[in-house]
Amino acid sequence: MQGADVRERYRTPPPFDARAVVTGTAVSLVLVLLASGILALAVYFTALHEYQLNTALYYLGMLATAAGGFVAARSADQKGWLHGGAAGLLYVLVGSALGHWLFPGDPSPLAQLGPRMLLGFILGAIGGAVGMLL
Repeated sequence: MQGADVRERYRTPPPFDARAVVTGTAVSLVLVLLASGILALAVYFTALHEYQLNTALYYLGMLATAAGGFVAARSADQKGWLHGGAAGLLYVLVGSALGHWLFPGDPSPLAQLGPRMLLGFILGAIGGAVGMLL
């Protein structure tokens, strides 16, 4: 029995945990949907207009990307920047694909995909690094 305990204790974790990345991406998507719902309620019940909330939703999306990276890193429990960055990258790809599918006449979701992917990776990596430090 002692041999099994030693093997379990010194077992190396897999180098990349895809489940953690998917979990972080899902957290980002849920946070953005919640923020969008809250902002929609604010537009409905107050005198705010939709065009006034574009900046707020953009920054909430950035915060959600970092939060998804944080969750991915905590879930993987290793290589926080890598798992967080991958979660941010996947979040941008899924969000761009959904934007292109839901609004096919609007070229903006795919027009700036490269810079958005880079920003998503950086924000996710920052969130992942913070997740490993806390």
